[in-house]
Amino acid sequence: MTTMTPTLLAVFAHPDDETFLAGPLLARYAGQGIRVEVACATPLEPALSDRSDWDYRHRQALFCAAEALGLQGVHFLGYDGAPMGPIPNAGQRMVAAAPLSQVAGAIGRVMDDLQPDAVITDSPYGAYGHPDHIVVHWATVEAFQKHKKAGARLYCLALPLPLVRLNLRLMALRLPVHGLGPHGHIDLAAAVKTAPEKTALVDTRGYVRCRRTAARCYAEEIAGAPLPLKLLEWSPLWVQRLVFRRTALTRLYPPVRPGEQLERDIFASHSG
Repeated sequence: MTTMTPTLLAVFAHPDDETFLAGPLLARYAGQGIRVEVACATPLEPALSDRSDWDYRHRQALFCAAEALGLQGVHFLGYDGAPMGPIPNAGQRMVAAAPLSQVAGAIGRVMDDLQPDAVITDSPYGAYGHPDHIVVHWATVEAFQKHKKAGARLYCLALPLPLVRLNLRLMALRLPVHGLGPHGHIDLAAAVKTAPEKTALVDTRGYVRCRRTAARCYAEEIAGAPLPLKLLEWSPLWVQRLVFRRTALTRLYPPVRPGEQLERDIFASHSG
């Protein structure tokens, strides 16, 4: 009897999210024989197919990282990134300014093609609060509701909530946290206030080296990153193993039952 290889689809806003936010997790499942593919909302199709074009470089960096993580496919939805705060005349080419149903439809088409057994996306507060991340979270939820196959599961990343709340307080000093995004329609404070608790904790310590290799594909992004991220990426492997030894997730579908224990492997039913 032939057993179909299970498939995991990771849906994120930008090239580098799959590595910096979920790299060890994706590498773990790819290394265990799961088919892992990533759908990325940005960037647009590059105007030039050479290193002078930022979109081209960003896409090439994702291909490089995907190879390092062992991913078997990359899908670009073809949007542009958006700034953190409101801007005048934001066009629908920006993922955070496009109609949510449109973004969800693009994700849904990838789901229809792959028929994933599990889908992972960003948190409802977008990791550190980026509007693109938040929009991609809700677009993935909408797409999953309409395009999921029977038995499929939906997860989002779950960062430590004390750190998420601290980041919100720091962001509030310089950005309108009740009105983020190009249209000012994203309430980050509300998203953090209603953030769900983790329901899964996956051991990923054996795949941190893969994450570090993938992160090197984003040297340009790291060079322009805030100092804490630079220090983390430049730290020894043993430090990174401490930071990324486990990946926390929240299962959004099927809903977690009262009293249900933390999942330790989202593909446990396919192992052994």
